[in-house]
Amino acid sequence: DDSQQVDYDHLVIALGSIINFYNLPGFPELALGMKSLPDAIRVRAQIIRHLEDANSDSNPTRREPLLTFVVAGGGFAGVETVAALNDFVREALPFYPNLCEAMLRVILVHSGAVILPELGESLGRYTQKVLARRGVEVRLNTRVKRMTKNSVFLADSVAIPSRTLVWTAGTAPSPLISSLPCSKERGRIRVNQFLRVSDWPDVWAVGDCAFVPDIRNPGKSHPPTAQHAIREGKVVAQNIAAVLSGRRLKPFSFRTIGLLASIGRRIGVARVFGFNFSGFLAWWMWRTLYLSKLPGLD
Repeated sequence: DDSQQVDYDHLVIALGSIINFYNLPGFPELALGMKSLPDAIRVRAQIIRHLEDANSDSNPTRREPLLTFVVAGGGFAGVETVAALNDFVREALPFYPNLCEAMLRVILVHSGAVILPELGESLGRYTQKVLARRGVEVRLNTRVKRMTKNSVFLADSVAIPSRTLVWTAGTAPSPLISSLPCSKERGRIRVNQFLRVSDWPDVWAVGDCAFVPDIRNPGKSHPPTAQHAIREGKVVAQNIAAVLSGRRLKPFSFRTIGLLASIGRRIGVARVFGFNFSGFLAWWMWRTLYLSKLPGLD
């Protein structure tokens, strides 16, 4: 046993979340996630491997599942993933002389009536049109139910011959959270407006693993997004410093500034301060913001 005991004055729990496959058959073994850099590298490597296998195999029955790519989940992660994946495979085709665009299928499966529901119906429909124009099939009001080595099965019993499923349709708080002796809400650690864990005054929680109450909307919580988590981290640092120096604590309150998504080839969609943007301007805003978040000029 290599466990180690560490004493603390203050403990911040920021364990984040993991991919949630909802116990669907075949998913843990065969589906790919898109949550971290290693996940993205794994997806890219699998796409290249399948393009190479398809290029050297003239049998259309074996080739079809290799050249069909399914993304499950029509939120930000799913839409950005399917757009980037679609651009990547189509731009890679010239390197595979035995393949052509007609052989490719890129499919986005979403359980709702419109993709990117967080951005509203008009931007969601605009995104669907852009993706469809670029060759992405968008399947709405359906879910992926199970997966085998060569097929992805939808809820309406439709079988898609595919060996690549990228899952972006669900996350769950880190499994370590369930073992902690503190109050929870929907599987996340319940904290007060100062990000302090109830009943444990020297313990704090932030990010995806914390249920952070929205003091403007009683009963609701702040969404588990990066722009909230970054600011929660700052507030928790200030509050720990305040406890140590006997100052008043600062409640956490933050309203989403905006939501942005890239949908490939220098086109994006965005809602900033309640205003909708689309096209190159939205992509430029997305690119500029994310570049500004990187640590240095390199």
